[in-house]
Amino acid sequence: MVDPKLFARVTDLINREDMVKLLRELVSIKSPFFHEEEIIDFLRGRLSYYNRLQLDIHSYEEKKITGFKGENLIVRLPGSGGGPRLLINGHVDTVPLCEGWTVDPYQGVEKDGRLYGLGALDMKAGVVMSVFLLEALVEAGVNLKGDIVFTAVSDEEGPFGLGTFYTIKDEIVSDCDFAIVPEPSAPFAPGDEKFPSIALGSRGTAVYYVTVKGLSAHGANPEKGINAVEDAARIITALTEELDLGEHPKLGKGTMCITNLRGGEKYLLVPEEASFTIYRHTVEGDAEKALEEVQQVVQSLDIKSRVEIKLRDLPHPDAYFQPWIVREDEAIVKSLQGGCREVIGKEAGISYFRSESDANHIASLLKIPTIIFGPDGANYHAADEYVEIDSMVESTKVLAYTVLDLLT
Repeated sequence: MVDPKLFARVTDLINREDMVKLLRELVSIKSPFFHEEEIIDFLRGRLSYYNRLQLDIHSYEEKKITGFKGENLIVRLPGSGGGPRLLINGHVDTVPLCEGWTVDPYQGVEKDGRLYGLGALDMKAGVVMSVFLLEALVEAGVNLKGDIVFTAVSDEEGPFGLGTFYTIKDEIVSDCDFAIVPEPSAPFAPGDEKFPSIALGSRGTAVYYVTVKGLSAHGANPEKGINAVEDAARIITALTEELDLGEHPKLGKGTMCITNLRGGEKYLLVPEEASFTIYRHTVEGDAEKALEEVQQVVQSLDIKSRVEIKLRDLPHPDAYFQPWIVREDEAIVKSLQGGCREVIGKEAGISYFRSESDANHIASLLKIPTIIFGPDGANYHAADEYVEIDSMVESTKVLAYTVLDLLT
């Protein structure tokens, strides 16, 4: 049960104008993945003002593939003991800037209740939510039984989710009991889900590289060669028509996207090599199982070319985005639903995230109830990205309700 007076004391400190100011500041800091040092330093400087917060920089290095040396900001609000530990995870990086913006993507333009900017929705608003939650709890003098661990991580938008993966691998968050990722849950939900929406799972991701090797010959005598492009086309057609992508009662259908098709660049030569990439969103099993399914379809064809199929290299065997799901009767789900009724006056919808996120690593590797719950908006990974400001403020107050419900 949440004490109404304590809840009011905390939420009175979650101020819309101040949240917009901080979000503008974060949007103005360019932070494409692999370039997060400035924004990490900014957040560390801001949060170091509060003596009750314990701040650490977690450094990591991925040597196998990217050579990236990254940093995560780890912020702890210790409790008195006897309560569970809540992980709040937010990534500070963005995708690279795309074309087509009609406003300055780094100015944080406010218009019609929205704040526009690169990363405003995905997910600097979620980082602002996390910061204001911690600051409000401290300023209100709330004594928690359980701990809060906030990880402001790098490289979520890159190919592997390195920041969060290394917080798990290096056992920074290994003793947490449940997790909330304040990504924009309603915008990433399938169908017409409306805010507020609580995401209780998502599909996984498997990426495969396919190389088809034939035999070169003069284009006037194609019968003397083995056309790798034609065989690649047959494989793609067969995969599209025959591959069982699976279906889950909660996560929906698996999907496949063929990208990076190449071959036949040489003039008047039978193409001796072709290649393409298979990008699958999986609803069950691991990457190896999904690979076997692709191989079985290819083996069923009478292909003269030699075909090589391999899972893309991973920095670690466990760094695969696995599908995950959380039960609706978990205490953290009930608490968030109660917070939505109290703050927003609406029943929160239950949804399932359409893409991968750091929640995949947290849920599958830590094996703890993991929830995605965040603000509303649109145009993530696209021009004129924006967040609905009121939804950011309301979502922060819902998180405050959940913390007071579970950790006091």
